[in-house]
Amino acid sequence: MTPVARKYEQQLLASGVVNQNKLAEMKSFINRNLEEAYAKSKTLEYKAEDWMTEEWQSIKEFDIEKEKFSGIPVERVRDLGEKVTILPISGTFHRLVKKIFEARASSISSGKDIDWGTAEALAFSSLI
Repeated sequence: MTPVARKYEQQLLASGVVNQNKLAEMKSFINRNLEEAYAKSKTLEYKAEDWMTEEWQSIKEFDIEKEKFSGIPVERVRDLGEKVTILPISGTFHRLVKKIFEARASSISSGKDIDWGTAEALAFSSLI
């Protein structure tokens, strides 16, 4: 499959928006900037205080002990997990999609290695 960037280059050239020299100049400019940013990232040190606003400060100081329980029972999570990991019988699915759903079902039944997508599916289903 032709990469999207390559297709876009071809479209720009074909429509006459840029010529080959201008395209090469643009690509060189972009690559140079990316390389410079990458080199800077190796030595740059970040401090949370440099970007944290007052709104985020209250989240940082969040005390879990003072908050009320807002979860659902683990039995309900497992029940929802079984439901969100079943593919429709009538469908024909790609083998990798089947593999993902099998892995999700396994992670829910074991309670370990639950990935972000599975956690989101559980969260949404608990709200529904």
